[in-house]
Amino acid sequence: MSEFIAERMWPEARVERSIFGTDEPEAIWELVLATCPDAVECFAFEVSVGALLGLALADRARVALKVHVDRTQDGYLEAMQAVQEHLWRRGFPCPRPLGVRGRATLEEWRDEGEYLDAHDPAVRRALAELLARLIELARDLEPSPALVPFLPRSGGPLWPRPHNVLFDFEAAAEDTDWIDEIATAARRRRDAGPGELVIGHHDWTVKHVRFDGSAPRVVYDWDSVSADLEPCFAGGAAATFTYTEKLPVELWPTVEEAQSFLGDYELARGRPFTAGERGTARAAAVYTRAYSTRCVHSVAGDARSLRLDEYARELLD
Repeated sequence: MSEFIAERMWPEARVERSIFGTDEPEAIWELVLATCPDAVECFAFEVSVGALLGLALADRARVALKVHVDRTQDGYLEAMQAVQEHLWRRGFPCPRPLGVRGRATLEEWRDEGEYLDAHDPAVRRALAELLARLIELARDLEPSPALVPFLPRSGGPLWPRPHNVLFDFEAAAEDTDWIDEIATAARRRRDAGPGELVIGHHDWTVKHVRFDGSAPRVVYDWDSVSADLEPCFAGGAAATFTYTEKLPVELWPTVEEAQSFLGDYELARGRPFTAGERGTARAAAVYTRAYSTRCVHSVAGDARSLRLDEYARELLD
């Protein structure tokens, strides 16, 4: 199994070291066995925010093991799986959660369906409808204090700890004042606006969804469950919903596509946002896009390509 892992590691193995504390494939497999001793085969290995491993067990069941780096304290993983269990039991297309093991979680392996391009309006609408359905189903739950939002509120640091060790904001701070200024204004506007506290998914991008035709078949990335204002979830998704590495498509939605997503979401929830809630959503879209821009800048990417200036001009009215 260590040979399989070695073939799929990042060339410099920085991400693996940040997750496992080692970049030795044999040591990684030993850590996996310590967490899931009934594993006999590894058939998938990916690293990003955490590590995802597809494991075959001795009883021939297939499971997904996710090793987490952040959000492993204060009962977050248990609260996250409680939300996932609630949704699964009500027919939402998420894998069945199978428990928490230290800083890892287990769930059933689901890989049916295909990845689609969310620049297609039909796929965009399906994503908006699915997010609205998730939030509606989760209204039966009391938001746990452990389900803290990913992007911080005003009064604290402007940025969270970046979700991947490859994004070093401090080392790449040159020529970022324009990003930080837009983010500060957007966050201030977002946090001054109204909205209902709900449970949602704060990394709502098409890369986490497989489809059967235009129908969502399975949704991934459940360590992105958090509690926040409903317009913040809708706005954050509007700024990033087209992002995927699975297909050769334009990564980021245009301002027009972001506005269309918000309109689709309002239709799906069955009632429009108030003017104040719409302002919260639009500001959340700009703040989320600013975070993405900071990430791209930190790896020497073309930060201007995310068109943050245009987002701010059009949405922070």
